[in-house]
Amino acid sequence: MTSNLTRRDRMIAAIGGVVVLYAVAAGLWFISQEQAWRTAAKKYDTAAKKTLSERKLITQRQKWYDAYEDEREKMPIFDEDAKDVDTHWLSRMDALAQDTHVAISQRQAGQQLEAGDVFEQPIDVKRWEATITSLVKFMHALECETNAMFDVREIAVKPSSHKGFLTGSFKLACAYMRGEKEEEDNE
Repeated sequence: MTSNLTRRDRMIAAIGGVVVLYAVAAGLWFISQEQAWRTAAKKYDTAAKKTLSERKLITQRQKWYDAYEDEREKMPIFDEDAKDVDTHWLSRMDALAQDTHVAISQRQAGQQLEAGDVFEQPIDVKRWEATITSLVKFMHALECETNAMFDVREIAVKPSSHKGFLTGSFKLACAYMRGEKEEEDNE
């Protein structure tokens, strides 16, 4: 089949095709740029909100510093060379558990962690058993304990095989400081 188009017509069609391809490419480029613009606008909004939040925190710096100092004063202080910190926290927890009728059968002190001038002694209680009332009293006693900072990080609760009792596990963090009491007394 021979083409009825002249060489001139074929050139015009080719140029027209190239123009159409450039138009399609330009259209796609504008569409992709519109999506990039939307993405950039979302990132800008997120950054603006974060900046506003950080500015608010900066203006409240003294408030947070005072709150930190108040909490820091409540923290128990151990000597720098004290080795029995885990024993101290385990016995305090056991005493509270006994007072509130929570039976702890498996517990283990973890490795001491340091965060700035605050230390943390994790305790992993793998098995406990109590009534719901006793458990609530125990958690409340941990929260209200004076000269101690306890924080329940995780808790798992399920029904026990004993009727009316619950069982489970929890992770407790005990915060304290080391050696600053003697320095403050000397000043």
